[in-house]
Amino acid sequence: MTRKAIPASTQSEVLVKSRRRCCICYGLNRDTSLKAGQIAHLDQNNSNSSLENLCYLCLEHHDEYDSTTRQRKNLTIDEVKYFRKELYEHVGKAFSVPVHFGNVTLPPEDPYAGQFIRIGTDVDSAEITVTPVPDGPDGCPRYHISGFALWGTHREYGPNMGDMSIVGEMNNKGTIEHHEYNGSETYSILLKFDGDEIVVEEENWLGRYGLNVNFIGSYRKA
Repeated sequence: MTRKAIPASTQSEVLVKSRRRCCICYGLNRDTSLKAGQIAHLDQNNSNSSLENLCYLCLEHHDEYDSTTRQRKNLTIDEVKYFRKELYEHVGKAFSVPVHFGNVTLPPEDPYAGQFIRIGTDVDSAEITVTPVPDGPDGCPRYHISGFALWGTHREYGPNMGDMSIVGEMNNKGTIEHHEYNGSETYSILLKFDGDEIVVEEENWLGRYGLNVNFIGSYRKA
């Protein structure tokens, strides 16, 4: 069957949204460098050229995504779609910042803000993004904590995935504590900041984010 060409306008939209960054490189390693690559069909159906079915991948990851092997679990379409969503959001933010010419005085960087990657495991992966939000009524600095975690990356049918989104106040010890009551037990999460690292502790997390998915562990700023 003759391969159906992707319309030029659709190709342009994918390239502009990605800025030629590979969404798998970004999703797995936070690699934001420009890549020589191709526009991939996520369902591997060349006749389906809808925007929802397309993403920009580097040559290596395009080959890996299109191949199958029994030696390890292949990347799933849901994983790549999530990575693409993350990439588009962050590219959109980065390229919406006004460009300045000449001397620019930058505001001081918030020492707690940034993206943090869980370290010390090759089976489960997780990342956390810390974003400042307006201070609380008592003047304490507040932060939005968003996260994405995987459990069982070795599983034949793909990993379980979970998302976190909370807002918490930073105390004078450099920690953020958050509790949620559901009538029978209390879910708690504690984030301890130390320079470029965070230690996360959780209680009553089982089943909250998906089977065996949690955010417990040590994280390092990306």
